Amino acid sequence: MIDDLDLCIVRVRAGGRVSPILAAELDPIDPATLHEYVLPAGTPVELHRHDFDEYWWFTSGEPLVTLWTERAGEHQYHLQGGDLVACLRGVAHTLHADHTLVYFQFSSVRRPGAREGHLASL
Repeated sequence: MIDDLDLCIVRVRAGGRVSPILAAELDPIDPATLHEYVLPAGTPVELHRHDFDEYWWFTSGEPLVTLWTERAGEHQYHLQGGDLVACLRGVAHTLHADHTLVYFQFSSVRRPGAREGHLASL
């Protein structure tokens, strides 16, 4: 588990890339999970985590993304189109916007015994 949650935010449009530190922790991407997602304005998304890595690559909108771990605490990020969240398994996360968000969502290959879906954040 990484201690610096800032590593999970990649400003791709500004030339950012996934850092070598985070890349070493991420599992391979499962291409079958790639899909475009449209989140209507004001849709609540509970703070949750996964047993797999999850990615949000925003193409439209300006979300407020929250990441949390017990060691790092809560960090909030104002993102925009072109930004990527590379959320390592176990890092709790949520997002919110008062307007429609459009993004590509995908995840990593599941490790043996990994649970599906949203898991409670605490």
